[in-house]
Amino acid sequence: MSEAPWWLESGPETCQFCLRNFHYEAGYHCIYCDRPICPACVAARFDTRDTLCPECHEEEKCHEEEACQGGQE
Repeated sequence: MSEAPWWLESGPETCQFCLRNFHYEAGYHCIYCDRPICPACVAARFDTRDTLCPECHEEEKCHEEEACQGGQE
């Protein structure tokens, strides 16, 4: 019986968004606010491979929607 890899186990770092414990080495950082993000909470833009925290991702979506709505009026 094999043990789970270290990056799947709980670590000493706590995600600010979901409060899960994770290993810092297995996490990500937001490109805008530089906060650490656990692998479960990271929002990625696949075209540019950028990683965003849930808050910055929501803000970005709101700005994009406003720009799209502004262009339609």
